[in-house]
Amino acid sequence: MEFLKALPYAVGILATVGAGVKWLYGQIKEDRNHYEKLYQQKQAEVEELKDQLNEKEIEIVKLKASEKGAFFDGKEKQNEK
Repeated sequence: MEFLKALPYAVGILATVGAGVKWLYGQIKEDRNHYEKLYQQKQAEVEELKDQLNEKEIEIVKLKASEKGAFFDGKEKQNEK
């Protein structure tokens, strides 16, 4: 008989715990999505910086080669006298 008296309280407690778990799961999911977007943005920035670095390295190689008289456009260096 006492079980029947306590049943509404037990159901209320379980419902509250269930709602809390559902809310917490939603918050974790939102945080995950937020940080995933940030990660993707940073990955795009990293790729852009890698591309820029590669371009600068190519420019450096071309500059060093041109100082030695080699050109990448198929033309020979014109020596003016």
